[in-house]
Amino acid sequence: MSFVSPRPILVSIPHASSAVPEEVANLVALSADELMEYSDWYTDEIFNVDNVYKVQSNFSRVIVDPNRAPDDISKEYEQAAEGVIVHTTWDGKSVYKEEPSQDMVDALIQNYHNPYHDALEQHIPKVQFLIDCHSFMPYGPKLKKDSGQERPDINLGNLNYSSCSREHTIFFRDFFESKDFKVSINFPYTGKYILGHHCHRRRIPPFLVPGIQIEINQGLYVKPNHNYEKIPGKIEEFNALFEELIQAFMQRFCPDEYEEKNN
Repeated sequence: MSFVSPRPILVSIPHASSAVPEEVANLVALSADELMEYSDWYTDEIFNVDNVYKVQSNFSRVIVDPNRAPDDISKEYEQAAEGVIVHTTWDGKSVYKEEPSQDMVDALIQNYHNPYHDALEQHIPKVQFLIDCHSFMPYGPKLKKDSGQERPDINLGNLNYSSCSREHTIFFRDFFESKDFKVSINFPYTGKYILGHHCHRRRIPPFLVPGIQIEINQGLYVKPNHNYEKIPGKIEEFNALFEELIQAFMQRFCPDEYEEKNN
């Protein structure tokens, strides 16, 4: 039996989990339901496709956020300043009963932030593109520029046209628009540290690869009842759509690998 290597696509899923690392569990003031509220609901299911390289965080973004720089010392969500370690949530809740010491913060970054990026770096020499996978709230939260505004179905972020080419961006936009989704580019989100640290418009081996951030509106697949209840069949539909997107990307931008893996 011959070994089939993964397709040269790196899938990053940084915000799917609401779990808390054991070493700070006794310090966290938020309940399990509150922690779930700050996760990217079900992105671990929507973007879980076979035969790609994948890196996924297993801990809550409010404890350690892989999509913020490790030296981003913003502690609060005031004026939407979201650091690598969050102390106050976007809706004003305290994350901790007792704030962790600087040594604990350093340990959290060392144990949970750095390994995420180490894993991405290990895969980058083997891939041609990175997709950073997220979901977002149907309406802009209080501290965002679009506070209270209805959001599009799909938000594509390319760090203001620096993380991938115009051709890449148009491909993703046209793909989703062809499925009748409303698509925005770089609003409300442009992408953060994952794109900024690992991506560039041109492939620069072995360190940098083109990449884009995809945000899916949670209102498309979760019922508006604040219980995180799935709309039946929608997670599966989006998962199949993501596989279709990968296949279309391969056919367009990696034709040799596409032909090899489909023959």
